[in-house]
Amino acid sequence: MWLMKDYLPEVADLDRRIFPDIKRLATWLGGRTRIDVIPIPRDTCDWTLMSFWAHPERVLDASARNATSGFARMSTDVVERVVASVERDLHDGTWDARHGHLRKLDEYDAGLRLVVSTKT
Repeated sequence: MWLMKDYLPEVADLDRRIFPDIKRLATWLGGRTRIDVIPIPRDTCDWTLMSFWAHPERVLDASARNATSGFARMSTDVVERVVASVERDLHDGTWDARHGHLRKLDEYDAGLRLVVSTKT
């Protein structure tokens, strides 16, 4: 997602360090494993970090940021840097030039996966 790619790579880096990759998880679960893509609706009521995909303005909203573990796990310096960068890019049109097409989508694959394992 644009937020982790362009502004907040620290979240993706941390997640890669602390969470197993899907193949390893499937091996641990054993059995037959299915991995389903869970698209995030544009107007989801769950304001997880992934729900920011079409709403970059949420990055500027402290209450929205504070409701996500992604921002909560970051230092104040990182959060302030991200907020300033997103605010600048929204103001000068950079964000919309890069990612404005997302505002037209009803849902988006932001990386959420449901892993279902059944005994064979």
